[in-house]
Amino acid sequence: MNGQSIPGFYFDPEKKKYFRIQGQAAARDLNLKYSLDNIRKEERKERLHKTATARSNKIRKERVVRRNASSFAQAHVEREVGVKRRSLYVQNFWPDACVSGVRSRPKQILDKPHDASAIRYFDRDPVSKTLFTVHGENKVKWKQIRPGNNTPISKPDQDIAEYFGSWLFTLYAFEPSVELTRTTSAVSSLHYLPATGALATTTYGSDRPPVVYLSDPERDGPYVGQQFTPKGCSAIWGAAARPTDFSASPGLANTVAATHVEHLAVAASSSMLLFTRAPTGSWDSKAVVKSLHSDILSLDWISYTTVALGCRDGKVHLHDTRSGGSSHILTHPYPISKIKRADDETRLICSGLQDSLFLYDIRSPRPSGKLTPLTTNHSNNHYNEQFFKTLYPGHRDSHKRRRLSHGAFRNWSQPVLSFAHHNLDDLELDIDIHPRLGLLAAAQDSSSGTAIRISNIWTGKTIKEIKAKNKTTAKSAAIDKIRCLKFIDRGEEDGGVDLWTCWDGGVAVFGW
Repeated sequence: MNGQSIPGFYFDPEKKKYFRIQGQAAARDLNLKYSLDNIRKEERKERLHKTATARSNKIRKERVVRRNASSFAQAHVEREVGVKRRSLYVQNFWPDACVSGVRSRPKQILDKPHDASAIRYFDRDPVSKTLFTVHGENKVKWKQIRPGNNTPISKPDQDIAEYFGSWLFTLYAFEPSVELTRTTSAVSSLHYLPATGALATTTYGSDRPPVVYLSDPERDGPYVGQQFTPKGCSAIWGAAARPTDFSASPGLANTVAATHVEHLAVAASSSMLLFTRAPTGSWDSKAVVKSLHSDILSLDWISYTTVALGCRDGKVHLHDTRSGGSSHILTHPYPISKIKRADDETRLICSGLQDSLFLYDIRSPRPSGKLTPLTTNHSNNHYNEQFFKTLYPGHRDSHKRRRLSHGAFRNWSQPVLSFAHHNLDDLELDIDIHPRLGLLAAAQDSSSGTAIRISNIWTGKTIKEIKAKNKTTAKSAAIDKIRCLKFIDRGEEDGGVDLWTCWDGGVAVFGW
């Protein structure tokens, strides 16, 4: 007998026979082995056993058991995959040494424009050194470098040594700013795509719908480009172009997706649009993430095929361009204004409101729901009793503090590091990261007196604070706001890096 299911009969695998299943009336008070109740109990035990066996087999296959750390093979594996613990010098002294030579006052590259209140955003072509800027709210302009032999005229109050040493001032000394386009609403992001020389501009939208404007300024000239208007979109909060230094996996090199030369992710309300450019120059758009529960305020590429999305409700989603799927992996306690890849694709830095700037590791989010409120005093827990006492000092708001404590343990993810930050309610303050130097530069609220705070991404310590130029007033708050700052490599053999930033209504650079 093969044990096939026969209605009304039960196959006993031990006796290799079929037995008639006794009904409840016939088996009453007899405790028969093959009664209907006993058969149901046996079937339930078998189902539970199969489920437990399948789960244990899956865990055994997917889990890598960490062996003795002193093993010779383990040491070589850690060195190859890059998980070897950094030395004390690299983690602590190297970032401090890199920032020790940064000047406290910047060199002004572009002054405040005469036809606008300030420069909101900028980007730079790493090859031709052309600078693209947004003047005011909606004027997109570019400024090319000075031709080779022209010598700039020094300012009357400029020191001779500063005049001859300020090569950045000489680059953009005489060339006028050329207007490329004017958008129908305020610009929300500006990105130069160096692989094809394209310029991507997105707008917030107002009485006119938000748009994505894609152009090739160096090839086509001003006022020539493609404009995309997403359907059902109330605002475009930002965009992120895939970095050119990301390399594809060996299995992806010959696929259709790898034939696109540019990838641009756009945060359109609660959806994400992916713009791809073929070698022929044509653009194609597709809504790859549709209708999340909250607006996507920021996004960034963390690998060749993965995009991290930061939402207004604090949730962090990952989208895989290969499968087209997305998943919720982390929860930040406040709205996420900026999200960036740290030194590895598994580590994210989230800048949010209420002075929150945290580093997360997606491999070990340590969700608070696995803990209990009795562990609030544990030193390894970020949201402990001291954290909520800082939010609500004294004995006030005890009910709100207790309710937030339970909510934190149920929903919020535990950060690896927290950085000193001052941003109460501004979604436009920018951050940038330089993984090789281990530096995090974050723009601060103008009311704090600090314009930029530079921190160590491996320890969380503040290395340098750059003070604001002038005391901020209500009238100058829009000019002093730093909406854009970038670490830009000089392209020299010594590996020099400069920090470019919006400053005093123009663009300035903090050099070494």
